[in-house]
Amino acid sequence: MIPARSGAAAARPPAQQGIIQASLGAGLPMNSSFSYKGFAITARTFQIRGSGRWTLDLLIGRRSGLRTFSGPVTYSTEEAAITGCCELGRRIIDGQVKDCSVADLS
Repeated sequence: MIPARSGAAAARPPAQQGIIQASLGAGLPMNSSFSYKGFAITARTFQIRGSGRWTLDLLIGRRSGLRTFSGPVTYSTEEAAITGCCELGRRIIDGQVKDCSVADLS
């Protein structure tokens, strides 16, 4: 798991974070945001150019705080990646993912 980022870094796309260069937002379905226990989970998955694979990349927000999370897993379809993002987001919120927390988000 890539460590969470917050503040200004959370607002920057992965290309600016130096993770993977790709364009965000292309092809994202309109229902890629979910609510869970008072948090908003937003899938930011994108297709890795030339591979046909989709990333595990998400935002978790609550009130005015945001944090990004991403992982090394990739998926063969956008739908599977969005599902993976939602599942990971729930596990992070529930405190089940080591070194990933949103407990301090106000």
